Amino acid sequence: MFLRQNSMFFGPLFKKKIGLAALLSFLAITGITFFKSALELEDAEQAYYSQWLRWGYDDQPPFYTWLQYLVNQVFGMQKGSFSVLRGTIFASILISLWHFGTIMRLSEKKAELAVFVLVLVPVFIDFTFRRLSHTSLLCLVIVMSFIVLHRLLHDKSWTNYGLLGLIVSVGILSKYNYILFLAAFVSVLFIDKELRQIVFNKKILLTIVLVAVLLFPHVYWLLGPDGHVEQLHESIVLKIERKTDTELYVLGPLFSLIKTLVKLLAPLLTVFSLAYLFKQVNFSRPKLDWFAKLGLLQLFIFLVFFVVFNVQKVEERWLFPLLLPFVVLLVRLVEFKSDHKWSTGLFRLFLLVVVIQVVRTPVEKVLDIPSSVHYGFEPLSELLNKRYANKKWQLPNVTYGGNIHILNPDTEIFSGDDFSLSGSKLQNVEGVAVLVGKENLNGRIPIEQLVDFGKEKDTLFILPLEEGTFLYE
Repeated sequence: MFLRQNSMFFGPLFKKKIGLAALLSFLAITGITFFKSALELEDAEQAYYSQWLRWGYDDQPPFYTWLQYLVNQVFGMQKGSFSVLRGTIFASILISLWHFGTIMRLSEKKAELAVFVLVLVPVFIDFTFRRLSHTSLLCLVIVMSFIVLHRLLHDKSWTNYGLLGLIVSVGILSKYNYILFLAAFVSVLFIDKELRQIVFNKKILLTIVLVAVLLFPHVYWLLGPDGHVEQLHESIVLKIERKTDTELYVLGPLFSLIKTLVKLLAPLLTVFSLAYLFKQVNFSRPKLDWFAKLGLLQLFIFLVFFVVFNVQKVEERWLFPLLLPFVVLLVRLVEFKSDHKWSTGLFRLFLLVVVIQVVRTPVEKVLDIPSSVHYGFEPLSELLNKRYANKKWQLPNVTYGGNIHILNPDTEIFSGDDFSLSGSKLQNVEGVAVLVGKENLNGRIPIEQLVDFGKEKDTLFILPLEEGTFLYE
């Protein structure tokens, strides 16, 4: 039955605007990569980490890198391998969100609107489109989580409980932010009978067992004798700029959350407000079903989390995946004067922005607009190969490490900021380390240097690496 339903779904899909948007987005994302001389941060990170299969990778769960590892086995270690995965995930987000809209009883045009209106959300159409990895995967997993919940509301079969266990496991292994969705889900059980019936069912044991089994290796990697939870905590604290100032407690996180939500949704809400003023849309009375309750509680969980942990810095990309499905709720509340005209207009705008994203990188190069992706790592790679081909190379960070590895796919590369690198990799190591900037020498004498490197015109220093030691520890 499941296969029959999905064949009926995917058969006519690419005859629709949503299918065309997904296909063109995939082609654009993969095509942009070949205009870049160097990989961006997230792709470089994956080029570095996907050298190995681990149970975790520094402050990120492993699932995205596992997928990247598999893609690399098929397409090889080259730039297209990274954009193919990101493009596939982005296209899948569009299709799955459209599908979620249709099963939530939106008309086909309104379901399209729920997707194309995302062109008004900068973090999606820019950051997710061009560079984000784990966040993009989380977007897809969150939407799939809602689809599975909808299936369970109508069919509490063993298959659907198995799917729930699988999607929860993949969610946590994709990005730790998924736990905030689970917190909202658990909270809504106190006020919604429908979702409560999903949990208070003996078949939920299958979900629990699957999650426990699938997460055990990663949890052990984090908390075991050689665990990395302390480094993970330090990395998160650094990212959120947590402070101990009591006067900033509550006010600081609250201000950061509100400011980030405004930045995230400002263009979308501005367009809808102007449309309302010009009588192009009306807002209907909200229906407080399980979906709306979950949306309200997700915002509440944000507030509680950021206040309790005194988060002073909130990025739009941290919130967006968890709010993505609720664009369906927003569209459900809006009565458009013409669904067809709005769908067509936003579809055209979506395609226009895709075209702009494609030409943006080469235009920047022609106009000599500074961008790090236009400065390749070939000079450093050539120097290392010419002078130190028989030694191990340690690069200053994963951006350097990934870009050097993609130029030398058969060479194992180490990075100074890779705190989860296996201790066995550090044994009997004889090599050289690359340092950026004279201030990092700390009195050590370099054996070689490379001047005017990259966008920032840095000076790179080559230092000998004693056996078993890493300069960045």
